[in-house]
Amino acid sequence: MLAIAGLALFLVLVVFAVGDGETADTFDKFGTNGGPKFENQYKEIPSGGTVAYGMHHGRRVTMVILNRMSLEDILGRPESYLRELATRGAVGLMNTRTGGGLTAENAFTTLGGGLRLLGSGAAKVALPAGTEYGGELVGDIYRRRTGEELAPEALVVLDIESIKANNVASLGIDRVGVIGEALRQKGGIATAIGNSDYDREYQRWGALVAMDARGQVPVAYMDANLRQFDPAFPTGYRTDPEALAMAYGMARSQAQFLVVDLGDMDRVEVERKQLAPSLYQEYRQLAMDSADVFLRQIMETMDLAKEWLLVVSPLPATSGIAQGKLLTPIVAWGPDIAPGLLVSSTTRRPGVVANYDITYTVLDWLELDHPQGLPGATLVSVGGVAEQDRYLQDLLRRSASTYQQRPPLLRAFVSLEIVIYLVVFALVIIFSSLPRGWIEFFSFALLFVAAIPLALLVLPVLRPATVVTAFLFTLGLASLITGLAQYRISGIEHRYGIVCGLTALALVLDALLGGPLIKLSPLGYDVMLGARFYGIGNEFMGILIGSSLVAVLVASHRWPKASVLPFLWLPIVTFVLAAPGLGANAGGTVTALIAFPLAWILTHKVRILRVIIVGGLVLAVTLGLNLYPIAGVGSHVGRAIKALFQGNWPVILQIIERKLAMNWRLMRYSIWSKGLLVALGVMALLVYRPTSVVEAVIEKHAVVRDLVFCTIVASIIALIFNDSGVVAGGTTSVYAAGLILNLTLEQRRECIG
Repeated sequence: MLAIAGLALFLVLVVFAVGDGETADTFDKFGTNGGPKFENQYKEIPSGGTVAYGMHHGRRVTMVILNRMSLEDILGRPESYLRELATRGAVGLMNTRTGGGLTAENAFTTLGGGLRLLGSGAAKVALPAGTEYGGELVGDIYRRRTGEELAPEALVVLDIESIKANNVASLGIDRVGVIGEALRQKGGIATAIGNSDYDREYQRWGALVAMDARGQVPVAYMDANLRQFDPAFPTGYRTDPEALAMAYGMARSQAQFLVVDLGDMDRVEVERKQLAPSLYQEYRQLAMDSADVFLRQIMETMDLAKEWLLVVSPLPATSGIAQGKLLTPIVAWGPDIAPGLLVSSTTRRPGVVANYDITYTVLDWLELDHPQGLPGATLVSVGGVAEQDRYLQDLLRRSASTYQQRPPLLRAFVSLEIVIYLVVFALVIIFSSLPRGWIEFFSFALLFVAAIPLALLVLPVLRPATVVTAFLFTLGLASLITGLAQYRISGIEHRYGIVCGLTALALVLDALLGGPLIKLSPLGYDVMLGARFYGIGNEFMGILIGSSLVAVLVASHRWPKASVLPFLWLPIVTFVLAAPGLGANAGGTVTALIAFPLAWILTHKVRILRVIIVGGLVLAVTLGLNLYPIAGVGSHVGRAIKALFQGNWPVILQIIERKLAMNWRLMRYSIWSKGLLVALGVMALLVYRPTSVVEAVIEKHAVVRDLVFCTIVASIIALIFNDSGVVAGGTTSVYAAGLILNLTLEQRRECIG
């Protein structure tokens, strides 16, 4: 018993260690347009070996921020210099999710912090310590707010404490400015260049990327001389690319990480609603032309044998947001970046990276230490993709379609489940007899609900372009599956066995092929949301376990003499869920390790010790696959397990807190929680408080009681051991609840007959 308890405790610790996956008052004095002056710039090199760090190997990363850029801004300008860079380097699409909404303060803070973070209302105000702001010296304001000392002309983000407080309150994290801080600790320098200021409004977003943990940027070129007055351009100002390039040249001799904000796209965005659509696009093209001028000049100064260039867009174009296109283009060039598509082990999808991968990559390229618990992975490039431009366009278009179709389709699915299950439950409990037509209709409707997940899995093959067509295709596919099962297969039990078996088989085959359907299914995971990029998500994890339980138990009762054979399917499902290169779903693995042996015990009355031994072997294989992945294909599961073994308890506690917060939020607000409660309630009341009709069903169908018990256990385990456990538990319980209701309806029909 002690061994069993120890194994259970260890299992709990392992799973809990795994994550399944905002105006400035006054403006300082502007200079003239006669040329760059760069006053008030902090040019001192702090003590501590700044010159020594990075200078001996010349490593340097330049991040050029071209905010609100779209993929079409690159691919649609074949003669542009940026297009040339994308062709000679590597290009991809970046997930832009933050710790809050898609706002500039959140996006830029995230890019500099290496986590999905929040900004603050005044985060864009970054000023030299020696200038005045609101009638006071910036340095005095900063010291009063932070208690930190600073060099006389250092640039500071005045709202740094509000930024930290927002992240502590919402995410339990106060770590910001990861790159700048890592450089400071090694005596290096990060610099911010350029702005999107206009009139009396500061917009100095680049400082949020280059700042250290104190909100300081030791070297900055962000003053008024970098812009020029132009009444023909939105806001009346635009960036001077020549002056910006000159400032960049001055900063290169001091800094190892240079953040350049070109600014003009943000100025266009400020007046977007006041602009005619044709002029809006024209101004965007002018901003892109200016970017070409700047990029061409700085590329002449870079040594790409030991320097890297990143061109990123922290936020998508506003027009893209309306279309669900939340991925933004990213271009990289430098050592070991061959022409092709960018990818990282975070996403494992050629052409897709996460915004927090950028932070991780810069630290890696500059050979800086990574803070504990920092997510992300280094960007690499892969070739071998034919028609690369078309591939990226298709990826963006189909991902946007999934993002738009997912919420209404899933709400409709769960709402339909709830309504049908409650109506049928009320009918079989309240009425002693039902019209035959009603029974036929609701029997079809219950099986239709069971067929929807398979229809949603196959849906990407039909490439629906709109929400309406997605609804129609899903309706048609589910109706076809239900009709074939209803009128070609005799017996409710066998119909569910066939539908569930096909669903489980299709999911496993798709996972073995790399998940081409799961990745684009509305019931899979959404690359725009970025909660998961690979493996089997919590929705389909629950579907796989729930459908496998039904299929295996039905088959074992259908062929009792060969009842062991169907159970061979369950270790296959467990392996697929556990393997880091396949399902990579820790919560699903634990659910399978508990629910599947339980089903075996109940069905075959085998000794528990044997099941524990088999479960222990599967667990050992699971840990081995994640700790020592084949061909280096690791996952977030393996990283979390290693953190557990290393005793990295702050990271473990952070994961636990995130899991609990996510489940509590979903339980309160998600429709999945209603679906889960309805399904569990129906099964529990029918089987454990049965009426005479239900008793007759249980007596006639021996599979029911075992199936319901295993499904309830699996749903509860999935609820406990997953980030989105409410979702996983809800999908796990769909099939068994529908089957018991359908069998009860069938019993009513026999009573009538």
